[in-house]
Amino acid sequence: MRTPRIACIALLFLPLVAEARIVNVQSAASRKAEEGLTTEVGGSLLWSTGNTDEAQVSAALDVLYLTGPHRIFFTARGRRGVQEGQTFANTVFEHLRYRRGLSGRLFGEAFLQHEYDEFRRLQFRALFGLGPRLEFVVSEGWEFALGSAAMLELERLSNDGAVDAGRRERNLRWSNYLAVGGEPSEGIALLHTMYVQPCFDDFSDLRLLSESAAVLDVKRWLAVKLAFTAAYDSRPPADVERLDTNFTTSLVFRL
Repeated sequence: MRTPRIACIALLFLPLVAEARIVNVQSAASRKAEEGLTTEVGGSLLWSTGNTDEAQVSAALDVLYLTGPHRIFFTARGRRGVQEGQTFANTVFEHLRYRRGLSGRLFGEAFLQHEYDEFRRLQFRALFGLGPRLEFVVSEGWEFALGSAAMLELERLSNDGAVDAGRRERNLRWSNYLAVGGEPSEGIALLHTMYVQPCFDDFSDLRLLSESAAVLDVKRWLAVKLAFTAAYDSRPPADVERLDTNFTTSLVFRL
């Protein structure tokens, strides 16, 4: 069994807007690893006093288990931010994914997900999905994957006085993604993921996500990660913007 690896992540530039409406787990769920259990723990803390009183804390846990054709991945993340005594970020997210090799490039996937986000007015969101995945090797060091799933989505908005307060929805969405990754040179990894999730009964009810990242190794135990995310929801809750963008720069310590 592989020795668990712990990674502490210190964010240099924290997200400037709300978390993306679709959360990308593909790079973490698909990373190369030996058989057995691999664990990664990350977190960040920002604390400012004086002209600006601000505190932000985030934490993340990734657990990956491989055995034969089976791959089980679990991730949990949370973030909270307070400025001048006012909360401006409060999110919780968990995702469980099972993937099994079926034949050659073909895999089957099933996943469960829960999410809470106070400032997107999301009191509760749960997903269950099932579908196929195809993987291809383009050239040495470069791969891409296509995934598609039927996804049941349950949502409940906060009871906060808005015109759609407490609204409950149950939708069947078609979740599709393209994930591309490669290493153009030693110590540099480039990753891109695109999600498209229309509603089966109304394709104009659409959610999109695009995430691009570069990971640059500085030392064996240290890397820098740059990531840009853009997420779009054609029908967001009242008083929530349709488009979110998010740029982060991270230091990654591998122990």
